[in-house]
Amino acid sequence: MSRSTAPSDALGAVRRELASLLDYGRLELPMLPEHAARVVELAGSERADAPGLARLIASDQALAARVMKVARSAAYQPSSPINSLQHAIAWLGLGEVGDTAFTAAVRGRLLRAAARGPRAARLWQVAVACAIWSREVAAMARRYSEVTYLCGLLHDIGKPVALLACSDLAGKLGLRLADEDYDALVHEFHAPLGVLLAQRWRLPEAVAACIRFWPDPASAPDHGDEVRVVHIAHHVAELVVGQGPEVAREVILGNGALDLLHIGPDRFRAMIDRSEWVMGQVRAY
Repeated sequence: MSRSTAPSDALGAVRRELASLLDYGRLELPMLPEHAARVVELAGSERADAPGLARLIASDQALAARVMKVARSAAYQPSSPINSLQHAIAWLGLGEVGDTAFTAAVRGRLLRAAARGPRAARLWQVAVACAIWSREVAAMARRYSEVTYLCGLLHDIGKPVALLACSDLAGKLGLRLADEDYDALVHEFHAPLGVLLAQRWRLPEAVAACIRFWPDPASAPDHGDEVRVVHIAHHVAELVVGQGPEVAREVILGNGALDLLHIGPDRFRAMIDRSEWVMGQVRAY
């Protein structure tokens, strides 16, 4: 096929190729970065210590730079200059560093050159915002766990994966997809791709449940608390990023998931008042 193929033909060709690769299990997916997995594992271990974690992170320069950037960001308001990884880890905490390292590694895999642009950047911004808002919602609902952040970060992971896969396939087929073609393909394929990635990466069951059921928490057979937390966090993230906290406050107040999490209107409004602090963290990534 030539690059002069009509957009509708390009859409159909990429859709058929992607569906075929999925059906036959031949679709190449981003691999879970081994280094990030080791950092997360060590950060959550009872044997974890700041010097050991610092040595592991220092062996990956890009990862070390990202952790330092987050620790130094205005969102975290360090009381003194952060000049070393050990200081950053002491300031952020082991769990926070594990989440930061995982986020940085996933970002590198999913936002590479082939799929960069406003669409990919927006998906990533909402994903990070959802991860941070998941912490906020879960803490307010007293439902926080060690996987809360990952549930929020990866709940819609199928969307950037679909965007990347479609970009790669269009390039291999010599086709040019229009913006609306990408939107249609991401909408169609993000759910099965997210589920497949959860299996390939051997993500915790709670994360896989959020990928499957966050749009409709009532349908989740298990891990209902995590799914409800992510459901609320996603909508808050999307609205705050796209339209601002005032819109989020008004739109989400009637969401039934808030009642199930025992978050009343006053507490929810107080949480939304932290929007600028949350977005400061998002910008740090």
